[in-house]
Amino acid sequence: MTAALKLTSALIISVGTTIYAIYYDVSFFLDYQLFSPATFIIAIGVIMLFVSLFGCIGALKESTCLVNIFAVILSLVLVLEIAAAITAYTLRSQVSGMLDSNLRETLPYYYSNPEVTDSFDFIQSRLNCCGIDSYLDWGEVKANRTGIDVKNVTVPYSCCAQTSYQEIGEVQYEECVKLYANGCLPRITYLIYQSAGLLGAGAMTIAFIQVIGIVFSFSLASSIRKTKSERERRRWEIQERMINAYTSLNPNEEKQKPIVYVPFHGQTTA
Repeated sequence: MTAALKLTSALIISVGTTIYAIYYDVSFFLDYQLFSPATFIIAIGVIMLFVSLFGCIGALKESTCLVNIFAVILSLVLVLEIAAAITAYTLRSQVSGMLDSNLRETLPYYYSNPEVTDSFDFIQSRLNCCGIDSYLDWGEVKANRTGIDVKNVTVPYSCCAQTSYQEIGEVQYEECVKLYANGCLPRITYLIYQSAGLLGAGAMTIAFIQVIGIVFSFSLASSIRKTKSERERRRWEIQERMINAYTSLNPNEEKQKPIVYVPFHGQTTA
């Protein structure tokens, strides 16, 4: 049981850290509240890892108290997991509007803010997209550096999907021949939406496993209690048999009554 719980704890931490890493990569465009479920899941996994010690020690020492404490804490953690799953599913409905607003607010600062530059370059190169809805969004941004010129629109080099090399004399030049056709908003929305759903589904799946663990924990506590009671009953029976056996081996001593001498202090007459 405790081994399964440790495995479950590791699984929870793995899911939480994976989703957190995905969020962190695009954290510049996300609100902080979206990180709460992932952080919560990681904390729950760490708590479960330590809580499993109660069950392990309780099972080894046959302590019903420790096993019951383990089951109660596991029940509380189960409630927290359900809350984290509900929060993750609730925040999914806010992802689209939040990303649309953040992307459009930060796009004009691409050439003036290095953090905006790095964030847009990252999502455009990793998600194979360009702009918010399309590459035409870059036409509204005043470029102050070189880029890729397409129909009087200067787009960043991170929008390039395919390049070719040309040699002019002894110098080799890299030229972009194809841009990413899709905008970044649908792709990043899908990524975050699916990640939030995966977080909620993972939490609910692990919660189901915990329910089984809680049932087994209370059953183990009841079994330990019955075993102890049976052990005490057998010990009492053995003691009674030993006493009865000693009595049956000395029947004469049991039937003989002790002689008691009572001194007489009365007066005698001649």
